[in-house]
Amino acid sequence: MTTKELQVLAYDPGGTTGWVLLVVSRLAIFGDEEPAILEWDYGELNGPEPQQSIQIARLAREFQGLAYKTGPAVVGEQWDIDATFNSTDQESYSPVRINAQVQLLHYEGRLNDATLHFQSRSLAFRRTDDYLRRQGLYVEGSTHIRAAAKHAITILRRAREKRAFAHELWPYPPNGKP
Repeated sequence: MTTKELQVLAYDPGGTTGWVLLVVSRLAIFGDEEPAILEWDYGELNGPEPQQSIQIARLAREFQGLAYKTGPAVVGEQWDIDATFNSTDQESYSPVRINAQVQLLHYEGRLNDATLHFQSRSLAFRRTDDYLRRQGLYVEGSTHIRAAAKHAITILRRAREKRAFAHELWPYPPNGKP
């Protein structure tokens, strides 16, 4: 059974973790259909880091329920090392800890059929808030949700540009059989 739609669940980890789900047509990635966002949702997660990590895994499982045997491509913001970063504030390392926990949950199979990828902030932040406004994806007040939206849009563009990368995000055969 071929799913007609593909999902991206992007998150911006930290003390407050923003997330965005984008749903697109499979043919917009693997065919010649014009790209368009068919559905989208967003939110924020708060609380202890392990709780946020478990909530990310739960979201991936819930969203997969919408597409039989085709999990979402989950993308987290990669924590890039800045040579000038001289902070001893442990909160600034929250993204590293959350990503590590999500990676462990993925390894344990707790994201079901989702794939997990990390993407550089500098790559995603080539998209601006004005771009999000034009696409109808701007969320007032939450920089975390906007960051997640930038990651989701960026990974979709990368998938459209490189078929091999798209197959890394959604490695499932079109008929849904392993």
